[in-house]
Amino acid sequence: MEEKKKKIKVRGVGSYDPETKKFGFEPFNEAPSTQQNVKTCAGGGKSWTTTGSDPSKMITLKCKESSPDQYSDLLNQFTALTKDMKPKQPMKMPDNQRVVAEDGLQCWLNAKKSEMTFTGTINLSQHSRDWQAEVLRQVQLVVRRLPANERFNKLINNIRKGGNKQ
Repeated sequence: MEEKKKKIKVRGVGSYDPETKKFGFEPFNEAPSTQQNVKTCAGGGKSWTTTGSDPSKMITLKCKESSPDQYSDLLNQFTALTKDMKPKQPMKMPDNQRVVAEDGLQCWLNAKKSEMTFTGTINLSQHSRDWQAEVLRQVQLVVRRLPANERFNKLINNIRKGGNKQ
């Protein structure tokens, strides 16, 4: 019976000698990982401790460029990755989370108070005649964006179930 050999990846250094027109490969064993205690979280964040004589704590955070509240996305990852660390002083987390931010319009959610706040900016020099249409456009933008927002739906569902009562 013929024995199958499994392909394996090998690290190494390849070199080419132009005089002899020969290619050589010098394999070397896998190096030990430089990352220990690796943790990941939802959203793509990652934390680890480096190895070596002076180890460091490393954190990478990641969010979509299209996110309406990048700060909140990154803060949520940071909180998840550092929950085992205790700050020297208590830190206050923001009450409001921005869920819409585009074309002069912002919408903020405050889960503790079960409130939603809208702010709209209209340049009257550009929209002096059609400012009412611009207000309507911004309101329609809110109505389209909020149902697609995960945080908004989570807050509304929580309120429907009787949560966040004063």
